[in-house]
Amino acid sequence: MQELDDLLEKCGFVKQNNANYDFLTIEQNIGFSLPADYKYYLNNYEPFDDWIGEQYVSLYNFDTVIQMNSFVTDESMNNQMRLSKTVAIGSNGASEIIGLRSMSDLSFLAVIGQYIYDLDDHIKIGISFTDMVQRLYNGADWFK
Repeated sequence: MQELDDLLEKCGFVKQNNANYDFLTIEQNIGFSLPADYKYYLNNYEPFDDWIGEQYVSLYNFDTVIQMNSFVTDESMNNQMRLSKTVAIGSNGASEIIGLRSMSDLSFLAVIGQYIYDLDDHIKIGISFTDMVQRLYNGADWFK
């Protein structure tokens, strides 16, 4: 994960002591395993809330990821989340949510959208968590 460490350092992410979170709760709720690069980020870096390149990015902490993806009181939202295979991981500080969408071949897409659990609302912003951060660092514009 040295490439990810180098990239996050360039973007101003702050290291934390290895948190070693138990991802089982969130993965059971969302119905798939989170990607390794994103788990690494959560375990080794503080939540991020700043600009990367031209885009503002707010990445949730572990507890907020669980909260944002736990719709135990709203079964229809839980079903929509499971059907989209998307987990909310942050926002752009406005009305769009940043998410990671599990694909059938165990790969992931980083996506953004106002209604993150609606597949029709997804705008692809990367092919992984690392790729999303790299694209932002290189000056990508999500909405072009």
